[in-house]
Amino acid sequence: MDKKEWKIIDDLKGKVQQISEQQNMQKKLAHVKYVAVELAYDHFENGENMVNDALGHGYEVMESWKTDSGIVVVLGRYRFGAV
Repeated sequence: MDKKEWKIIDDLKGKVQQISEQQNMQKKLAHVKYVAVELAYDHFENGENMVNDALGHGYEVMESWKTDSGIVVVLGRYRFGAV
């Protein structure tokens, strides 16, 4: 996607947030995914692709931890629901 499309998406996210707040709705965690990214020269692409795929499907990075062999990325996908 180009910058124009990302700008449209960001604007729409802001509008959804405004409408949700007006309707007394909150952002709730719906799904959690843990992805291990091994930082070895020939293995990192699997974890990298899994993180990129999750980000493309609406997940957001919640946290990450460094391990002896790489990192673990915690991803969360949110939804809006009534309080």
